[in-house]
Amino acid sequence: MPKSRKRKATVPAAPPPLRRPRPRMEYRARSDEAWYGARVAVQQGLLRVMFENSTEDADEWYDPGADFASPGDVEALRARFRRECPPLDDARCGDLRPGDKLCLACYIRGDVEELKYYDAVLETVERVAHGVEQCACRFTVRWTEGPRSGCLDKVGIDVVCCVPESPIQDPVLGEFLDDLTKRFAEDQGTATAASQQADPTPMSEEELCGVLLSLKRAPQSST
Repeated sequence: MPKSRKRKATVPAAPPPLRRPRPRMEYRARSDEAWYGARVAVQQGLLRVMFENSTEDADEWYDPGADFASPGDVEALRARFRRECPPLDDARCGDLRPGDKLCLACYIRGDVEELKYYDAVLETVERVAHGVEQCACRFTVRWTEGPRSGCLDKVGIDVVCCVPESPIQDPVLGEFLDDLTKRFAEDQGTATAASQQADPTPMSEEELCGVLLSLKRAPQSST
């Protein structure tokens, strides 16, 4: 399982050594359905999803021959990717409106406390005059993912990130998914052509009458 990520820190800390460059997109993991920074590569025809600040054993793989049974499976994978969600800036809290889609930090308590990110929808904003340091507004949100899906919570700006509306633009991911979509379209076209050859279109009533009339007018052989 990929490690939980952190978006904001109250005390600046030295960044850990990155195994890979900082990603510009996020991916919703199959292991826990949480969002993580990630990047992708195609290796030997397989799509490899690599998580930010995680080791290689956390990578997820997609096999075109085994993981996709229909075009719907391709679109489902496409929906697991999006542009990176920036933290809500203290000066931009006034831009939020009820119904806006957010990504929030969620503390998962267990043997080890983990910080993961899931989506939510903004319900209301309790606006407070800003102090010198940061926004003190409170945001009532309804979780749409994760262990608190469907629940309402009131949170501060420190756990709020904004979900971008524009779709992800990644050439490696786009080419992989578009090739799969094209392959399904070609297979469908081949299947349709084969079906038409095996089951030719029946003659219309007008065509059938024409054939019968021509047979009636044909000269009879003498005996």
